[in-house]
Amino acid sequence: MYPINDQQITYILDDIRRRGIRMESLQESLLDHVCSLIEQNCKEGDDFEAFYATVIKEFYKKELREIEEETLLLIASKKDVNMKKAMVLSGAFSVAAFITGSTAKILQAPLAFPALVLGFLTIAFLFLPLLFIIKFREQGAGRDKLLWALGILVGILYCLSMLALFTHFRNKAMIWHITLAISFFVLIPVYFFTGIRNPEKRMTTIVVSVLMVAITGIQFSLTALHPPVTDKQPSAVQNAPLPGKTRPLVNDRGKPVFVKYQ
Repeated sequence: MYPINDQQITYILDDIRRRGIRMESLQESLLDHVCSLIEQNCKEGDDFEAFYATVIKEFYKKELREIEEETLLLIASKKDVNMKKAMVLSGAFSVAAFITGSTAKILQAPLAFPALVLGFLTIAFLFLPLLFIIKFREQGAGRDKLLWALGILVGILYCLSMLALFTHFRNKAMIWHITLAISFFVLIPVYFFTGIRNPEKRMTTIVVSVLMVAITGIQFSLTALHPPVTDKQPSAVQNAPLPGKTRPLVNDRGKPVFVKYQ
């Protein structure tokens, strides 16, 4: 077995760094492999540097830093797999929460409200953000990334609108109007003009765009732009003036009308 001294180990490590390997863990791993090959195959009296140059060529085709690039790709792919698993689990959990909450709502059970709220929170803050990160990495063109970003944004806004409705949030109408506006005036035009340029997706783009416009139009037609007049507002009969005095009356729109009783 060829004995390797500290000076030779330092020489190998410096050469690995000069060849573009920056990860310390990968440097140590390559150093261990190279030293083991030299100790097993090199003989006393052989030229160390010449033998090392022969050994190091076995680890790459063109350059040694190819190993680091492949390692980074493997790490990234492993992260993507874990992220996809988390996305699937969060999606399955939200579906289970929606089914439980809807069933409890039909049965008028007290579990309906927390289950539905938990489902919307999971969709808005776990499933959709993870889906955006995965699709952002997979998509190459900038237009596709923009389209996915807008779609995820509108999906999150829809979930927040439902949460505001369930929790009786003060500005729930404003959130819903913003969601409809972004969906109709931003998402649909971007989707249409992005897909219409591709001959293979042209027909699908037209059909999906028509459906999106129809669904958004139905939602807008069912949306009240002005708050309804509640029964708590006093009527004209309840505000009948006393003889000889002037008192305000309230019309159907809630505006005061002053009359004097004769």
